[in-house]
Amino acid sequence: MINPLSTPIKKLKISKSTKLFIFLSLSIALIDVLFVTTNYYYTRDTLEQTLQDESQKDFAIYQTVLDSINNDLFMHATLFAADTRIQELFLEGKKALELEGGNSGGKKTAFIRTKLYNLVAESWKVATKKFDVRHLHFHLGPGSLSFLRVHQPDKFGDRLDDLRFLIVDTNVQQSPNSGFETGRVSSGLRSAVPVFAWDKDLNKKVYVGVLEVGTSYKKLLEIIKRNINIKTSVLLNKQHIKNTVWEEFITGKYNNNTVKGCDCVLEASSDPNQKAFLEHIAQNIDINYQLLQADGQVKIILYNKHFFAITFHPFRDYLGIKTPSRKNIGSIFISRNINEFMLLYKKKQLFNILYGIIAYFVIEFLLVLTFLNVTKHLTSQVKIQTKELSEQKNRIELDKLKYKNLADAINNNYFFYTRDTQNNFTFISSSIKQVLGFSQEDFLNNTTQLLPDNTLSTLSLKAAHQTNTENNKNSFKIEAYNKAGRRQYLLVTETPKYDNNNQLIEFEGLAQDISITRDETLLLRLRCHILQFILDKHSVSEILNELVSGIEEIIKDIHCAIMLVDKQTNTLSIAAAPSLSSEFSNTLNKIPLDPDKDLKNISENTACLIAVKTLKRKIIPDLQQFSAGKSSSELLEQTAYKASCSEPVLSSKAKVLATIDFYYRQTGKPSESDLIIISTASDIVAMILE
Repeated sequence: MINPLSTPIKKLKISKSTKLFIFLSLSIALIDVLFVTTNYYYTRDTLEQTLQDESQKDFAIYQTVLDSINNDLFMHATLFAADTRIQELFLEGKKALELEGGNSGGKKTAFIRTKLYNLVAESWKVATKKFDVRHLHFHLGPGSLSFLRVHQPDKFGDRLDDLRFLIVDTNVQQSPNSGFETGRVSSGLRSAVPVFAWDKDLNKKVYVGVLEVGTSYKKLLEIIKRNINIKTSVLLNKQHIKNTVWEEFITGKYNNNTVKGCDCVLEASSDPNQKAFLEHIAQNIDINYQLLQADGQVKIILYNKHFFAITFHPFRDYLGIKTPSRKNIGSIFISRNINEFMLLYKKKQLFNILYGIIAYFVIEFLLVLTFLNVTKHLTSQVKIQTKELSEQKNRIELDKLKYKNLADAINNNYFFYTRDTQNNFTFISSSIKQVLGFSQEDFLNNTTQLLPDNTLSTLSLKAAHQTNTENNKNSFKIEAYNKAGRRQYLLVTETPKYDNNNQLIEFEGLAQDISITRDETLLLRLRCHILQFILDKHSVSEILNELVSGIEEIIKDIHCAIMLVDKQTNTLSIAAAPSLSSEFSNTLNKIPLDPDKDLKNISENTACLIAVKTLKRKIIPDLQQFSAGKSSSELLEQTAYKASCSEPVLSSKAKVLATIDFYYRQTGKPSESDLIIISTASDIVAMILE
């Protein structure tokens, strides 16, 4: 009997080809796993970066709206403080308070306080209803002594020195300040301005105190909600509220807004369900740590079967902005529904895994075929390489398309040129067509006609003052006429070129179209200038003429007129038209609003009449064709007006108050910038007239 244990066991032999096959299979599997893993992390990082970029944009919008509301509050505060009646009563109250021992004062102080309240009450109601103003508070210095809370008239005489730092600083500096602060009654955005009054006893203007106007964050959050699809909330630390607000107001307002799991209260929110959302977040992450850090980093939360990107941004009050070492008093909480983003992300990840698995089995199959048949192996390799070349070609084509789009964007705003020292242009790039509308040949042959005299003088001056020791680039602004005959404004950067003898021979230049940026900047300055005119209490006629002159300074190719609706005579009358000729102004003046009664004076002026009738903008690109009568055609030839645009000025109740009319010396429609200017001017005129 043979002992099986004594029988030698044969070693399993593995061929070299099998070993090679196993090695290649394992290598392919490892590469496939690495590819899938890399693609997974790349997709995830791209998603996180996209959400982070969106979050930064959302917070930038919040900051912009915040600045706008602060400007509105400053304007309201300034208007209240500019009323001499308020100034006089505030001064009387201050003197009475000093005579009666300070704090709340006595009977005389109470009488003046009531009189001051009655004076501002009606204006306060209007500001509250129309502009959502929530706080109107008179403070006396030094420090901050409450003289009158118009929004809470039964609360006065308390000192706020260690609480209302914005008021304390305004009293010390006697200059305006703004920011967020929490008072004894509530929190809010506040703007404080100093109040001065004429002291009849001293026969001079003296400093009285501070007038403060404020509003809640509710208005700001509602504006954001109307414009972008995000939910925004303001969270305040409980301890901050406890240290500042009177207990009776904490009970009435803040107790119901306490967020469970968080040492905070919900000050304001754009969504009524945000409290429940925050309490859900508190169950999943350390929300108190987020409030403390408020680093603006995006986190993804699942709530009610929807994914949300949430961000906590630092919330600083007035003292916090002034003192960087002071801790945040809360946080700006922003959430965005990203369900579609996440579904797309998961879909991409699933496809990534499936593609990896499929690719692995396909390659394995090809590998098996390779070992079975060399010919099939070579064929499969050719197919794979062909596929890779096709993908590479597609990527190259895609890169070409990207670069082409980039070049097109540059061509729309830039062109290159070369000129000699005598202002003769020797080269101009083809992008001149996109910028000014001329071909290269047209521009080179008509340079002196297409560049104004001031531009030619500037170019000559730059050439005359250039020395061979100066090789630096030189930037300056010039003007040029476009294909429509309108002025465009260019920022030019030139580099001087010298020959072997260090003699200046030419300039190489890059011109950028800055017309829109220039118009926006000048329009903003004009708006501020007109607001200052209003604050300085100029007459309506002076303000309107100043506005018209400012518009004509921005758009140098037009003449502007403002026509007022005269309800008594049922006509349109000129209110401001400093540049129009007397003959043309007489034709414009007293246009009947009922065209059936008098058709002789309509003709080319129908634009403003149509604007009044339809409550819409009327553009006439060719007045000569639109004009009805012979007399009007002759008048147009004399005045050289070729086109017009009329914008109705509407009141808050959609009633026509006036029109703003632009008259052009060339035919054609207004530019996009012109339409922005006339629309903005319409809003300004409406504000002036109302």
